[in-house]
Amino acid sequence: MKFKETLDSINRCFAIDVEDNLPTIENFDSNLIQEFDKGSFEVLEKFSNETENIYEKSISKRILAIKAIQKARNADSELDIIKIWKLISESLSIIPTIATISSIGSQGFLSIPLFKYDKEMKDFDFIRLHIWDDSLIEYFDKKKSETFSIHTHSFLAQSWPLIGKIGNQRYRINENIAYNNASLFTVEYNKTLNAINQHTSIAKNTGENVKIEQISDEVYFPFSTYKIKRGDYHKSLNLEENGISATIFSFTAKNGVAENSFVVGPMNINESKINRKMHIDATYLIKKINNIIENYE
Repeated sequence: MKFKETLDSINRCFAIDVEDNLPTIENFDSNLIQEFDKGSFEVLEKFSNETENIYEKSISKRILAIKAIQKARNADSELDIIKIWKLISESLSIIPTIATISSIGSQGFLSIPLFKYDKEMKDFDFIRLHIWDDSLIEYFDKKKSETFSIHTHSFLAQSWPLIGKIGNQRYRINENIAYNNASLFTVEYNKTLNAINQHTSIAKNTGENVKIEQISDEVYFPFSTYKIKRGDYHKSLNLEENGISATIFSFTAKNGVAENSFVVGPMNINESKINRKMHIDATYLIKKINNIIENYE
């Protein structure tokens, strides 16, 4: 992906309140752009360390992190999670809190978008930071979260745990058999909201009843990774006794796109509104992650 597309895909993950402060391609030297487009990031790294503009620095650091994540993902190689976190942490810490999009969805974790490309669906790429913490419980309906926790994704998903202890349970959904214990729901988003991570949505019962069967109960720690294929049913859990876990999470269309994604819920509910709590100040959580990662070194 060329520099302009990368820059645009990162800029759109900043809050609309600061869009006039964000650098455009004209703010970057032609040599930096040429080197980037050839696959060399040394000039960009030097620029990220020297520029005094906080938004140029934030975005430059984030580009470096995203390219490293994409490289490890595409090559199926190990990700230097400490190096990546340092870049992401600085990118988030040096800008005002109003500049960061951070919201809590139905699964109960704080989601911070870092990069999103969706101009061509075959090249769809969405990378986020997910944080679970006990302090977030007040912002979402825990009972509803647990009721609608088993779901699929339209894209291949991959997670790299940063801190904590993350559970991933996988499920088989059996259709058209006796002893059904759940229904399939589709999720319809509010089309009037086009902002990233800021949709309200409604889970609607399809009328198709199914039987849920758990087929795995996995636990992941920092420096590991796991994948969820498009269309596979799973749910993620925070298992950390100290209350906080975090992961880098990506979606890509490199293995195709599922026509629909589903959530599993109770047979006796026709629909359920899913509210996303917006604009959570993540400063405390970023510092908390920093303190834990410092002990890795």
